[in-house]
Amino acid sequence: MKTVVSGILNDQRQQILIEDGIITKIGQLSATDLEGATRIETDGFLYPGFIDIHIHGGGGADTMDATEEAFRVIAKTHAAHGTTGLYLTTITESVDRTNRVMRALKPGFQSEGAQLLGFHLEGPFISPRKLGAHPIQHILEPSVVLLDEWIRLSQGQVKVMTIAPELPGTEALIRYAREKGIMVSMGHSAATYAEAQKGKEWGAQSITHLFNAMNSLHHREPGLLGMGLSDDQIYVELIADFMHVHPAVIRSMIRATGVDRLLLITDAIRATCMPDGEYELGGQMVQVREGKASLHDGTLAGSTLTLDQAVRNLIERNYLKKDQISQVTARNQARLLGLNKGVLQPGFDGDVIAVDDHLAVTHTIVGGRLVYRK
Repeated sequence: MKTVVSGILNDQRQQILIEDGIITKIGQLSATDLEGATRIETDGFLYPGFIDIHIHGGGGADTMDATEEAFRVIAKTHAAHGTTGLYLTTITESVDRTNRVMRALKPGFQSEGAQLLGFHLEGPFISPRKLGAHPIQHILEPSVVLLDEWIRLSQGQVKVMTIAPELPGTEALIRYAREKGIMVSMGHSAATYAEAQKGKEWGAQSITHLFNAMNSLHHREPGLLGMGLSDDQIYVELIADFMHVHPAVIRSMIRATGVDRLLLITDAIRATCMPDGEYELGGQMVQVREGKASLHDGTLAGSTLTLDQAVRNLIERNYLKKDQISQVTARNQARLLGLNKGVLQPGFDGDVIAVDDHLAVTHTIVGGRLVYRK
């Protein structure tokens, strides 16, 4: 398959040639290059497609639905907002239900939207002291045996795992996960700074939704949060909806971390891109009012955020510059997960989006295939 995408790149109108899913040329292409190619003409600015490493659902579907149709809906919903690759994220649930999810995604599954890059296990190996919206009855102590079973059932598609590093048995689990090529993130945790440092020593590389579901910062015990703000080798997730983290705190955070280890995520649930109302998450009912998702006790329960909106939120407040968008939505994610993505250069995957002057997505191209057009 041969595709040519036209748009504004590096302040110039350029063409991107994608052959068999890989970018092969960029610039002003020749007649030979254009011959037989599908042409996608845009008036927009071209960026690498967004990569969301933490996303539960959208469009009325959830990862825990454990069906290919649900996965298609999630992929298509978020592709309309610039996401070209995502990790289907579980919530702490029964082992049987998680088993069904692991079996449901077949290797090589093709959606009509974003590429499904594998699973992110958010739980069940988390702290009962920092549940967030996770049901406490399904929390388990870290288990190499159970993780190995999920790797087997998913045929190697577990790629990310969130774990509380202070739990007993964590060292063995983190080390085993890293041996299997799983990126380990620390989160839903009451870890001290020393316990977080241990997690890093064992192989953890990032922190799940910084500020949320962890101890607040204390000047004598910085904890997991303090590590995320200060350790230049640790990546940090951020839900930039201004509900999970106050705008002033986000500004201070970006000043502390810079953009080289910042990962914008959505933590989106099935209510994303749906009307306000009541939705299920992990066997619990979530109320969505004016886009804010919460349990009946007021606990935030994921978000209804999309990555393009997260970008606009930060750009509009001057917390992020336009030339930094790719760093926090694609390049950092690709580097952390070892993906051939995140850069518009020959040799990289042909995942491209076009946005207008207001940073609204007009085109989404995944591996050279047009999956969304406004």
